[in-house]
Amino acid sequence: MSEERPSDQINGRPEPTPRSAFTLVSEAVRRLRTNPSVVFAMLAAGVVVAGVDWLRLHDPVPTTGFVGIQDGRFVVSFDVVITVLSQTTVPLSSLIELKLPWLVWSVGINLLGLAVVVGAGAYALARLLDVPLTASATLQYAVAVFFLEGIIGQFQFENVTIVVAIPLVVVVFFLAVRLFAVPGLLIADFGSSAFRQSWERTRGNGWSLFYLVLLIGGANHLLASVPLFGPIGSALVGALHAGTVASFLEQRRMMNR
Repeated sequence: MSEERPSDQINGRPEPTPRSAFTLVSEAVRRLRTNPSVVFAMLAAGVVVAGVDWLRLHDPVPTTGFVGIQDGRFVVSFDVVITVLSQTTVPLSSLIELKLPWLVWSVGINLLGLAVVVGAGAYALARLLDVPLTASATLQYAVAVFFLEGIIGQFQFENVTIVVAIPLVVVVFFLAVRLFAVPGLLIADFGSSAFRQSWERTRGNGWSLFYLVLLIGGANHLLASVPLFGPIGSALVGALHAGTVASFLEQRRMMNR
């Protein structure tokens, strides 16, 4: 994108009045109703992830299960990128001692699930933002998903004191809010500037986006806790997440209609 970059369209213009989280969700639902293929794509990704979970549970590779509300825990499971929560994970430590055939198998089905989620998320954002889905944008988005899901997602904060936990929670929510628009901007082919653009354009919208993060993350955790069908419920939340990103970017006049 060149002269049509969203940042160029709003330079020198008054900033739009921030809309409430409820308004953004309502707009997202409207967009999904007029683009049902987005919901179908995300549901298909949820079915694939559920299938990958089933395969993991029936192979000899050690896995860890999803900690849902059944264990009395409620977590805000929000990711900056559009995602589908899996009910099983394979710790990196479990791969070290695997024989080659099972290593290839485990890595293969992990990549399959990740690729399907990336494809569905990229398609959803492109449709809702009404922009062409280019190879470069998809690659940029895939790299972001791999980094945020595959690397950062491996870090766990356990047995930390409340003095440490509270600042960590504040930082995590702050970053989730300021990077909220990144997925849509990556699909709009902004590349690395997507992070800077998101940081700038979310300014002044902190509370609305904070409530959205709570809503999306909470619903994601609740629906992902449903036995067997959890990934499918999470996929529906992923569609809503994509819709709210599109609604926010439209509100900020960041996409050229």
